[in-house]
Amino acid sequence: MKNRTLLFGEGLFETFRVYAGRKLVFVEDHLDRMADGCRFFALPFSGKKGMDALESALAEIPDNTEARLRLNLISYGDQGVEETAFRTTWEPLQEMEARQSSGVKLTLAPFQRFSRSPLVRFKTTSYLENISAFRLARERGFFDALFINERGEITEGCITNIFFLSKGHIFTPPTDAGLLPGITRKQIIEVARVLGLSVAESTITPADLNRFDGAFVTNSVIEILPVCTAGDTDYGIPEMVEALRGGYRKRLEASLFPPGP
Repeated sequence: MKNRTLLFGEGLFETFRVYAGRKLVFVEDHLDRMADGCRFFALPFSGKKGMDALESALAEIPDNTEARLRLNLISYGDQGVEETAFRTTWEPLQEMEARQSSGVKLTLAPFQRFSRSPLVRFKTTSYLENISAFRLARERGFFDALFINERGEITEGCITNIFFLSKGHIFTPPTDAGLLPGITRKQIIEVARVLGLSVAESTITPADLNRFDGAFVTNSVIEILPVCTAGDTDYGIPEMVEALRGGYRKRLEASLFPPGP
């Protein structure tokens, strides 16, 4: 049978941060998002097989190693998808301490993306758009690139969700702008509310960048990193980021997989 993921991009993936002790977090959230994608794209899915693949991958990672782990759903079939299988890859995690203290620089992607495309709502293996913009950003010395939709609204980064700060309030683009509803994005919004911080989904354009006094990006691997530059606007490192990181780390303890003794 044809590997339809290789030939046509018919596949999904989820990326996890592996913590020391071969631990993952928010596994159910990741698998639920993959299951939603499979229902939308009519791909066979088994949560049990996905969990089995993760457990097998964890067994291969040294106990004291933090890593980036990718769970891939590969599809096969000649005239259409007939079956799927899970494959995993992993690599040691690079040190991020310097970026946590100095912040990261973001540029704007060189092309727009369509807000209603289903490809932006799921982590599909049709990833060339993200890779192209990300590669150009890295070649120019930026950490990530922010996409703009057909209405001129900021949506997300190639590998991150974005948040902005103004006078103690937190703003992030709404999902209908055309972005992946990130697992860490969801957790950070909940952490902010628990801490009593104001957080709102709000339309944001490049013209708004200089109206904010800070920003940060999130994903499951980096957790949360401050932004020192977005486009032509420079920001300071917000103290709020450290409080959010602390609250996020506390939530990790309740979600560890496999759970502790």
